[in-house]
Amino acid sequence: MTSDSGPHELSFQPKLFANASQKKTVPIAELYKQLKKLSKELNGLEQETVDTQSLDAVTRQLLAPSLLRHKEPGVVAYVSCCIADILRLYAPEAPYSEDEIKAVFNVFIDQLQLLGDTDNQFFALREYLLTSLATVRTPALVAMQADAEDTISRFFTVLFGVVSTGQAHNMQMQILDVLQQLVEEPKTVPQDVIDVILLQFTRRRQQDNAAAHQLASDLATNTADILQKYIYQYFNDVIVSAGQAGTLDDLRAAHVLILELNRAAPGTLLNVVPQLEEELSVEDVDIRVLAISVLGEMFGEKGHTLAKRYEATWTAWKGRRADAAAAVRVEWVERAVALYQQQPQLARELNADVAAKLSDVDERVRVAACRSLGQLEMGTAVQGALGDDVVSALGERCKDRRAAVRAEAIVALATLYSQVVGELEQSTTVRRKWGGIPSTIFELRYINDPDIDSKVESIMTGAILNFAKIRDDREKCRRLLLVFDSLTPKAQNGFFSYMRRQRDAILMADTFLELCERSGDDAAVEQQQRALAAKLSAFFPDRVKLESSLAQLAGLRDNDVYAGLRQTMDVRSDIKTVRKCQKSALKRLASLAPNLLDTTAPLWKCAGLTTINRVLVPYLIENASASRQGPFHGAAVTLLNYTVEVFPEMLELSKDELFAVEGLQARDASAVEERLKLMVQFAKAVPNAVPRSTDLENRLAALVRSGTVAQAKRAAFVVTQMSGAADLCAALTGDVVDCLDDAKLERRAPAFAALSRFALHAPAAYATYAERISQFLVQVALTDAEAEANMDAGDAEWEAREQLSDMGLARVYAVKILAHWLAGMERSSVTREIVQMVMGTLRQLVRGSGFGRSAVTQHCVLVAASSMLKIAGRGHLERAVGVADVQSLALVVQDATFEVRSSFLLDKLVPALASRRVHARFIPLVFLAAHEVEPGVLDHVRHAVEQRLSQFRPTPGSPSLVESSLPRLLHILAHHPDWDDAEPLRTLELFAHYVDFYISCVCSAQNVSLLFCLAAKLKSARSKVQGGQQTQRLYVLSELAQFLLREKSKAANWPVNVYPGELQLPDDLFEMVDGTDQMRESYLNPEFVALRSKTSGSGAKRTRTKPKRVAKPSKKSRGKQPQVDSDSDAMDEVSDN
Repeated sequence: MTSDSGPHELSFQPKLFANASQKKTVPIAELYKQLKKLSKELNGLEQETVDTQSLDAVTRQLLAPSLLRHKEPGVVAYVSCCIADILRLYAPEAPYSEDEIKAVFNVFIDQLQLLGDTDNQFFALREYLLTSLATVRTPALVAMQADAEDTISRFFTVLFGVVSTGQAHNMQMQILDVLQQLVEEPKTVPQDVIDVILLQFTRRRQQDNAAAHQLASDLATNTADILQKYIYQYFNDVIVSAGQAGTLDDLRAAHVLILELNRAAPGTLLNVVPQLEEELSVEDVDIRVLAISVLGEMFGEKGHTLAKRYEATWTAWKGRRADAAAAVRVEWVERAVALYQQQPQLARELNADVAAKLSDVDERVRVAACRSLGQLEMGTAVQGALGDDVVSALGERCKDRRAAVRAEAIVALATLYSQVVGELEQSTTVRRKWGGIPSTIFELRYINDPDIDSKVESIMTGAILNFAKIRDDREKCRRLLLVFDSLTPKAQNGFFSYMRRQRDAILMADTFLELCERSGDDAAVEQQQRALAAKLSAFFPDRVKLESSLAQLAGLRDNDVYAGLRQTMDVRSDIKTVRKCQKSALKRLASLAPNLLDTTAPLWKCAGLTTINRVLVPYLIENASASRQGPFHGAAVTLLNYTVEVFPEMLELSKDELFAVEGLQARDASAVEERLKLMVQFAKAVPNAVPRSTDLENRLAALVRSGTVAQAKRAAFVVTQMSGAADLCAALTGDVVDCLDDAKLERRAPAFAALSRFALHAPAAYATYAERISQFLVQVALTDAEAEANMDAGDAEWEAREQLSDMGLARVYAVKILAHWLAGMERSSVTREIVQMVMGTLRQLVRGSGFGRSAVTQHCVLVAASSMLKIAGRGHLERAVGVADVQSLALVVQDATFEVRSSFLLDKLVPALASRRVHARFIPLVFLAAHEVEPGVLDHVRHAVEQRLSQFRPTPGSPSLVESSLPRLLHILAHHPDWDDAEPLRTLELFAHYVDFYISCVCSAQNVSLLFCLAAKLKSARSKVQGGQQTQRLYVLSELAQFLLREKSKAANWPVNVYPGELQLPDDLFEMVDGTDQMRESYLNPEFVALRSKTSGSGAKRTRTKPKRVAKPSKKSRGKQPQVDSDSDAMDEVSDN
């Protein structure tokens, strides 16, 4: 070695060979010693100061095959390190020829292949070799050679094979450096290298060697500008090949690689993205689907801004929403919805498009859109990105004509709601946007579809209420109130309808299971079981399968299953017990008959008491008793009122809380009235269950004596329902009667309200004072000239009852007292004089129905008409309401005041008919609403007729009561005051509308012959009422009905055949005569027939003739339409009369 100021020479000249031929090395021990010493000195030399001539001898010796291929791995490792140092010292030139360099690098690669063995004694040498290659950049020597592709490819294959997650990070970075040099230095990158790199992005490779995948990702990112063209060419070749081979497997695999590259090294796809854009418009649908899918995922990559960088591609991708192929639209909407999760800000652009796809013409697209929305995780960003139009459109799909779409939409909407319900109370924004979802779901009840109903029931306690995740019963009640409080009035009716549906299912299922428990070989019991199974199955989808499954269930004869299922629908079971019994019973059922689980599941979900449950009732009462300003006061009151109607037994378990005196001592009079109303409903639903206590009796008595009108009325009723409270009723009646004199006029209205209850529900107590009260009412209260003048001084606009003056209220309740007195009498107590007095008063009011009346008179007319129905509903008084009275009530249906006619029709008459509390002779009255100006009223009537009244038959197979009512309807019309013989055409047009309305509600292909025969039979009879003029009108109406029935049959292509059965006309209205002459004679105006036929044939719209009696709705009612409850049981609700 020279001095420090001159070049450094290699001082050690190793003796590595045994002879000059270099074919044999020195003994191994000596060889190791020589190589170690050489390696150490070479390592210490610096490139800038070394005298390379001193290296010449060693440089040549190290290339000897006896060293490079030595059998001892350590020798080769040392030799490799020495050569690496020599290359470092000679850099940038190499002391070897191209062939020698290839040989050297192949030895290097062999050494690098052993890097995975970290426990090997020579691992440090191989690590040193790697470090040298990375830092000195010696791989450039081989990379620049023209035919070095194989060597370069070996580098990639080996290094990707040895890299692993257990290696030091520094070593992985050195491997990356080596590979990066081999990409950057050559003029072209070998195809094999591209293949090796892309191989690392396959999902299987990612699973097998995550470090290799990361290495490839880093390499591709660092060399993206070089690899772009090669990757583009790779995918282009795949596309061409796929087109020639006609298979898409390779193409799909290539698109998966594109996704992986986009995640790891998006810069490599500069030329590939436009290629994908072109695929969006190719003819092959499968390729378009692939392109939609891949681009959709690429746009959704977090942290990437692909849509901004490739705006044309983004626009083209959005345009595929209207692709002609449904498969493409399905893929598009799935990817578009996924963007709400991945790129919320970008997804805001798609709201209108996603909403449109929810209404796509193809069912598959709508299903995909609904399902995708249901899979979103509703974070704050997603909530903000989802547009109101999307939520609204998803709600509309819940009513889709296709069951698959409906099911997905309902589940999706409920799932979204379940994720935000916890935020509703805290955030006004969340409540505004998402709070309406339960209303959308519960309004589905109006569709009255068993499939929809079962789907809603399955999610009610799941996604909507989510009770399974709430342990505390108080919090469950709060969640129930939160949901219920958000419902629209229509949705509340839907919610109540589901409660009634559950009640009906429970009643039938419990009876069915009870029969199963005691069934043996009893044929009668088995027949009952089959009948119940058939009725139950009608509530649910796939009724045939369910009916068959219930028959199999009965055949199991396993009382453990039956008892467990019955306990789930027992009102005494709490929610925890219901779930526990449901789980154990169904588990046992699965072990006995697993095929029954799926088919019967909708029934058990419907019947299980997990929504309204007894454990919630005390907390409902607590919220209802709180201040009216409380957040859920109104919701709690409404829920309790309905719960006591549907499941009164639940409140019976909490009646101590319900009838607590503290609830009647609130300072807020309306709060006391609401609690009393709930007590009244409970007392009606559960007779003889009102508890007695001195404190309660005293408080109720005080309210009767000094409370408001509502308090006095309701407290009086509660007292009448107390067992053993006859003496208290008598005492209170006496106290109230003392308020009749003029000195206590301010207490007259509350006193009359209380007396109306005592008269009906405590007739024995009332009887003592009946004569005195009735005389006072008839002579004073109902004929007080001064009061009449004062009340008629106001305008004729309708006013709610609570807005009437005290004198007006007193008059209204005076009518009630008289009617209730008669209605409450036992048969033995009824006298002709009492009937004449009461009915005479009621008739006077009802027949005075017309224009120009005060608000008080309007209420009196309504109460009088309703009271007639109540009296007609008492078996021993039914005939007290005669034919003329029915005719008068028909005109109340057409009263000039909307509130009078609609309240009488919808709140009184229809429920009374639906529950069969009054005779079928009142059915024709509902068709007098034909000229009603409010369409909601007609919808309600039509629904009642079609869903309830048409089902009533005196005997199986006989005409229904509605069908048999046609002669009664025509009889009423024959006596209608609007009939004008002076204007025959106008009269026929007017009355044809009544018959048309009847036909539209009742007539079908199955009964048209029956109705035609009934109408024709009228020409063989005459009216018992009044004279021949009405009979003549009856014949005209008979022919009019036949003509309209024939017209309907012709339009619907129904045959009208001779009815084979025997038909009888109502003997209270008609007497039979020889109809020979009438049958030959024509009574229907031929001009009307010609005009009607001409209008029908031309398709022109008929001009509607307006009746004289029906006025426009009042200002207060204008625009208000009664809501039609799709559940037939809704008509069983009758407001307190």
